[in-house]
Amino acid sequence: LSKLQVIIQLLFTLRVVCFSFIAVSGLKCHHCLSSSSLYDCGKSSEKIECPEIADNCANISTEVEASVGSIKSYFYGCATKKMCDDAREQLKVCQKISGGGYKVKCNITCCNGDLCSPIVTSQSTMPLSGHFFLLPVIISALSYLKDY
Repeated sequence: LSKLQVIIQLLFTLRVVCFSFIAVSGLKCHHCLSSSSLYDCGKSSEKIECPEIADNCANISTEVEASVGSIKSYFYGCATKKMCDDAREQLKVCQKISGGGYKVKCNITCCNGDLCSPIVTSQSTMPLSGHFFLLPVIISALSYLKDY
């Protein structure tokens, strides 16, 4: 596997582990993971009942392009308010990374109603959403790629 593929697998593994809670809360969110596109994630999304700790639905995605390759990761799913708040802080860091050979798109959408996160159902362009707690991992990945 290339270093870029290893980083993408790490992102997906961390996301799955962080959202693997036991008890459910009653909140329903769309859920999907994709490394292709928001559209691909939207068309394959499932409606799930969130873990008890989750009080928000989130739509997160990251696109990082560098001279050595790119990382694309898309996620719809359950989150906590704290994860969303922390993500907004990490978003500031993500937005500063663009430049210096990197093209980075980040943003975040969190909401707190059943199925409130809009899914992409057409291939039209839509604003990107950024990773909450995974932004530090992405930033580390960029440093790793830069040294590569």
